[in-house]
Amino acid sequence: MMKKSRLLFLTFIFLPFCLNAQQDPLYNQYFFNQAMINPAYTGLNNVFNTTAISRLQWAGIDGAPTTNTLNVSSSAFKNKVGLGASLIYDSYGINSNTEFNIAYSYKIATPTGDVFSMGLQAGLVNINYDYNRLTLQYVDDVILNNAQASVTEENFGVGFWYMSKDYYVGLSVPRMLDININDGGMESTRYRRHYYLSAGYVFDQLFALKFKPSILLMYMDKDNYAFDVNASFLLNEAIWLGASFRNFGTVGLNTQMKVGETLKLGYAFELPVNNTALTGFGTHSLMVSLDLELLGRHGLGRRFF
Repeated sequence: MMKKSRLLFLTFIFLPFCLNAQQDPLYNQYFFNQAMINPAYTGLNNVFNTTAISRLQWAGIDGAPTTNTLNVSSSAFKNKVGLGASLIYDSYGINSNTEFNIAYSYKIATPTGDVFSMGLQAGLVNINYDYNRLTLQYVDDVILNNAQASVTEENFGVGFWYMSKDYYVGLSVPRMLDININDGGMESTRYRRHYYLSAGYVFDQLFALKFKPSILLMYMDKDNYAFDVNASFLLNEAIWLGASFRNFGTVGLNTQMKVGETLKLGYAFELPVNNTALTGFGTHSLMVSLDLELLGRHGLGRRFF
């Protein structure tokens, strides 16, 4: 077990030098708050919302990925506009990324009560490598000595969202600009834009149950993508219970519990099933979400998306 952990740790350590570009952090609880991947979701539900999500991937492995996200948003100006901000801290091995964004959305209501939202976001992304964490036999490696340890770049994102009382469809590119970094002798791309497509539907006529299937496609290129399929049941308007599959190689269970009218608590667990090196190392995610009526036109009510 110790040898396996060391091998996996070395994999995370040298991952930045082997890949052309890293992928966005993987989220399991996106179906409870999509503002983290789509600025058009900002202020969508006509309340003030703050959501915190902490995700530990492959628990038990040194240097495994961890992601902490804080998102704050609110509708404003007669609920026609959404305003928000997000802070993301993501780390794995010697690499850590910090990102801050502000977001704006504009909502258009259709005669049938559906909502179409367009969103923009802008922010800064810092990518940092702590080479002091490396234990090397030789410390005079020219590439490492000249490598750029940190880079901060601006970025911009765009998103679109269409929602009725029964379904939603979202399309977004949350970070549109590539990020390049000097690796000690050459410049390489550390981040490339990702495209997100999400959709979900609620079957609301199942007695005391509500059933919500949903999908999320994250695409960078033909070799770098993630496809999630999720199915959730809402019990007694208070507890969500669901299961998910990512690339048909990772299975997950998730739940969300409503506490009163304002507080929601969530937990998700994932386990790879087709990777023998990682089988047995689960992924855990915790979520806390708070809805408040801070402005005159805000209103708490049941919502499925």
